[in-house]
Amino acid sequence: MPNTNPTQLARERQNALFARYKKARVLIVEDSAEARGLLRGYMRDLGVEKLDLASSGQEGIEYMKSHRYDIVLCDYNLGKGKDGQQILEEARYGKFLSYNTVFMMITAETTLEMVMGALEYQPDNYLSKPFTRNDLQSRLNRALSTRIEYRAIESTFEKQDYEATLQLCDDKIAASEGVQFRALRLKGESFLALKRYSDAISLFKQVLDERDLAWAKIGLGRGLYLSDELDQAAAIFSSLIEEQPNVVESYDWLAKVQIKQQQPRIAQDTLEAAVNRSPRAVLRQLELARVAMRNRSYLVAEKAYRRVIVQASESCYHAPEHYLQYVRALLVKIEGTNSHLERDAFKEAQLFLSRLRKEFPNQVIVDFRADLLEGLICHRHGHHQAGRVLIERATHALAGFAVGQTLAVADEYIGTLTLADYFEEAEAFIHELQKITNKPELANRLRQRIVDGKIRQASEALSTQALNLYERGHILEAHDKFREALATPGVSPNQLLHACSVCLELAEREDLNRDQWRDQASIYFDRLKELDTRDHRYEIYSDLKQRFSSL
Repeated sequence: MPNTNPTQLARERQNALFARYKKARVLIVEDSAEARGLLRGYMRDLGVEKLDLASSGQEGIEYMKSHRYDIVLCDYNLGKGKDGQQILEEARYGKFLSYNTVFMMITAETTLEMVMGALEYQPDNYLSKPFTRNDLQSRLNRALSTRIEYRAIESTFEKQDYEATLQLCDDKIAASEGVQFRALRLKGESFLALKRYSDAISLFKQVLDERDLAWAKIGLGRGLYLSDELDQAAAIFSSLIEEQPNVVESYDWLAKVQIKQQQPRIAQDTLEAAVNRSPRAVLRQLELARVAMRNRSYLVAEKAYRRVIVQASESCYHAPEHYLQYVRALLVKIEGTNSHLERDAFKEAQLFLSRLRKEFPNQVIVDFRADLLEGLICHRHGHHQAGRVLIERATHALAGFAVGQTLAVADEYIGTLTLADYFEEAEAFIHELQKITNKPELANRLRQRIVDGKIRQASEALSTQALNLYERGHILEAHDKFREALATPGVSPNQLLHACSVCLELAEREDLNRDQWRDQASIYFDRLKELDTRDHRYEIYSDLKQRFSSL
């Protein structure tokens, strides 16, 4: 029978820890030479012999790429370059850390934003400055003891051998007197990975019967979501947000549920609440930007993509797509009015496309997409010659692409040409595309985009005629043109706002039937009801609605 004497067990654990420190390879990432020296001394006192020191985030990443570490001590604020959160997210993203690595974040930061950011990627522990050697040893001892105890289980889980993980978890649970929550958590994660959702749901419910733990609620919600039990999943995540609003992962999952429930606007609100609580998580900002873009909440998307660009600049998530999508979010403000708002948006778009080319030099696809997009914004801003030069440069580059590259950008290329009213060029591209590849579905889809573009062009031409008539005082004739223009789907908010304004002016005239024009205005307002409250045109919409209500 094994020795269960508490003193003996404590001695055995201490011996195991000493042996682990003796064998451990440790990395210290700290920009302050004094703090590096202090941490090195503390680790030497614990018996660590293999020790590497990095004075910057990038140097720390390079060390992690070259060596497998048992312990990483990383300061949060490292001056210029990557911070501690970005190091941890890149290490996880690149799989430079194993499940057996203890990653401890060290920081003097105390703001909620910084603390939430540091905890987002779940380091093994979080140590606030100033601290003593005993503070550090106590935290490391706890983390290492868990790693030693669960080394075999976590190794199989890391290798994605989930059946073996389940067996080891069952063995651990059976051999222990108390509830082994870590084993239960790994067992639940293995069930989810194996798509055994009903088993995962049962296990997480079992855990919650023992103790109210956030990770168990998230696991239960995930199992319900993956089983398409969406209402139940939403209820779980909503209750967790109400009880523990700082468990930000629950917002992410609630938003996934809401999108699956065809509630993208509500999902956007959920993600905005999460971003407000923890604004430094790049992937969440990126998801908010994508959802907002799909919802046509362009100002939200614009701000989120800009934050992504700033926060990802030193991280593994730095990508050209963020710059391109940011400029696309700005595009809605560039509508040929030459307003102050438009001029600022145009300058901002050009600035970030220039930055894109510098950040990702000598990449033909990036240059092509940047030229194409800049050509479109120049065209829309009224700089038609400059726009033509850029689009022709992109077209010339496209001629040198491999077939796979051409297919990858075909939709984007045709979409841009049709928005710039380059219909002949678009049709010529499709004709050439059919010579090099047999993809009738793609060709038909691209041709439909040309058809839609011509309908949009005709609608906008009618709206321009209507505005000219309106400015000359021919209001009834102007409305007839607007009604013709708005008979097609997908008209712009600008067209609808102009039509509303005309109808209201007609409704306010004493020589006409007020009810008739109120009813007509009501139809146009109804088509504007999805206009985002933060849209740059919402103030105009709100003023017109107020006029409408006073009739």
